[in-house]
Amino acid sequence: MSKVALINASAVQRHLFTEDVIRQVENTWRWYGEGTIEMPAKITLNMESQGIDSWMNSMPSYIKATDYVGIKWVGGFAESRAAGKPYIRASVFLADSHMGDLRAVFAGDRISDMRTGAQAAIMSKYLAAKTEIVTLIGAGVQGYWCLECMSKILDIKEARICDINPAARERMIKRFEGYPFGLIDSPDNSSGCVGSDIIITVTTANVPLIGKKDVKPGALVLTMGSFAEATDELLLGADRKITDSIAQAVHRGSYAHLAEKGLVDESSFDADISSVIVGKAKGRMSEDEIIVAPIIGMGATDAAVAAMLLEKLERDYPDEVFYFDING
Repeated sequence: MSKVALINASAVQRHLFTEDVIRQVENTWRWYGEGTIEMPAKITLNMESQGIDSWMNSMPSYIKATDYVGIKWVGGFAESRAAGKPYIRASVFLADSHMGDLRAVFAGDRISDMRTGAQAAIMSKYLAAKTEIVTLIGAGVQGYWCLECMSKILDIKEARICDINPAARERMIKRFEGYPFGLIDSPDNSSGCVGSDIIITVTTANVPLIGKKDVKPGALVLTMGSFAEATDELLLGADRKITDSIAQAVHRGSYAHLAEKGLVDESSFDADISSVIVGKAKGRMSEDEIIVAPIIGMGATDAAVAAMLLEKLERDYPDEVFYFDING
């Protein structure tokens, strides 16, 4: 019998906590920097040529610390919004690394969203000169988790919420009422960025949302969308460029179109965050330099979070884990 654990969305939502995800994502980046993770660059399946406004990423990894082979299967589906569902949908699979037996299947939406937020928080922890003023461009689900995770480990005084949808800005501000920082409704990206310490773009846009004129010396700019969210002047003119995965950053995210034109390659990036965490590379070199950090997303972070959650559920909440015989 091949016993496979099925972890549904309800169990993930009840038992996956923000602080634990932040810790595990940082662990994963550290393990990657130490060389104990195998992870090829993600493969993207784009269905637009077939008339479907959807895409999927396959993101496999092996993590020695958990001894699982994992894969995140995640994509964006335009039609899901009309049905009242999230745009980004994800699943996570874990398998035995020695025998290949499927070990667990997770509803991955919450895992993906939370680890996305954790990435922004940890990048800011290591790269930001100051964290008092944060500008969030994109008031969706992943934008929420970025600010939520940042609020757990950073000293934030003011959060400026930008989005082309006024209702989205209003919803985001209401969600953070009572938090120990001010909340500013910023309908204009440019004015929302002026004087900001950390600027985060987490949207589905494929147009520049911010330019170099909007960014003060010493700012950290985190671009987290799949396409170009900043002007070429800002992207190319940054004092330092640091990412989570250099191999992936030339194929997806803000720098992909520049790589296609031959204007950047892997050598254009100063470091990846894993090397910074383990001390193999420098992060911020001065208080005044502008750092642009495209966060592409590593499947190993999702697999590591899933492994942590599986251990917790099987140990503490076995009645909430459903098993099935895959060969039955």
